[in-house]
Amino acid sequence: MKTKLICCVMLLLCTMAASAQKLSFNHGPYLQNMGSDEVTIYFTTSTEAYSWVEVIGDKWTKPQRFATVFAGQYDAYTKENRVRVTGLRPGVQYRYRLISKEIKEYRPYKVTYGDSIASSWEHFTTLNPKQKSFSFLLTNDGHDKPQKVKNLLGKFPINNVDMVFYLGDMISYYDKEEAPYYGYIDPSVEMFAKNKPFISIRGNHEMRGKLTRNYMNLIGCPNNRFYNIAYFGNTVIVMLDTGEDKPDTQPVYAGMNCYDGYRMEQLEWLRKEAATKRFKAAKNKIVLMHIPPLVADDPNIPEEHAATELEKHFKPLFNEIGIDIAISGHTHRYILIEKGERDNNFPILTNDNKSIMRVNSDSKGIHVKIVNEKDEVLLDRVFN
Repeated sequence: MKTKLICCVMLLLCTMAASAQKLSFNHGPYLQNMGSDEVTIYFTTSTEAYSWVEVIGDKWTKPQRFATVFAGQYDAYTKENRVRVTGLRPGVQYRYRLISKEIKEYRPYKVTYGDSIASSWEHFTTLNPKQKSFSFLLTNDGHDKPQKVKNLLGKFPINNVDMVFYLGDMISYYDKEEAPYYGYIDPSVEMFAKNKPFISIRGNHEMRGKLTRNYMNLIGCPNNRFYNIAYFGNTVIVMLDTGEDKPDTQPVYAGMNCYDGYRMEQLEWLRKEAATKRFKAAKNKIVLMHIPPLVADDPNIPEEHAATELEKHFKPLFNEIGIDIAISGHTHRYILIEKGERDNNFPILTNDNKSIMRVNSDSKGIHVKIVNEKDEVLLDRVFN
């Protein structure tokens, strides 16, 4: 009887605590899929709500409302929000804010709302497809160390670049819902992501853990895939999803991986993209991929399987389509393979896990500057 009473009291206390929780924005907003005429704004709320975004600027003198709609219904009774804002114009600054209404009760024929909240006004500027240069910061292998991410981001003025790239392994495992937020999303929001976008490219550690299949819900994935291509002025960025480092047959993967075929899918996709007029016309062609297309150690060890496959299949294609530079992480070592050292017609640059690079691409070439945690300059050079 006493045990039953204690259980009832605990259940009541938990229910009261849940009902007393105030609606708030607990992650975000952060900008994804930034283009010349659209952007997607990501954010989460502390409890289930109906949320939307208001945008003002340019020709919109009154706030325009944007909400996610699917199959005749507005997205609601959710904590995760991804609101696509369209109809924008290139190179124009807009202001936005978040609005959420708490849903206290959701019955088949009755919805009861609770409190409503609004965020402060933030701003962003759309990209200009005619821009003559494109610049970004890039870091990788943060492995659940948000302070390190913040320290590295502070090495260069973020206001002077178009966006930030995270080149994989920003978390160690995705087995807790908070892992990506704690590892790098929340620090990004604090430093820049409310006003400037970032792009996340998966590393092999983002593929480890029971929640890995939810990762696409947290980052922008055009065409619902992790590999993509983007054009910024006269620069094309190829973003590859290099998969796990060891063979699919490794026991630790429990028979649930098939990355060898997935890499071949990307190989054929890139071959078709490279045949387009737009790709051929781009002056600077940059590839971003977590695992580099070269074997850095013993090719016979399992950890070099993906690198071996990438060097065997992708390096010849990169040579063929005129890639100007391939940038990677993964090894936790700074490595620069010059043109011709490994039958490569392009430099292969691998960033370590304690540095950040600033890349500027324009008519003069691709300027890369790498600075580490100790403010040491590892590289400052134009590739052309």
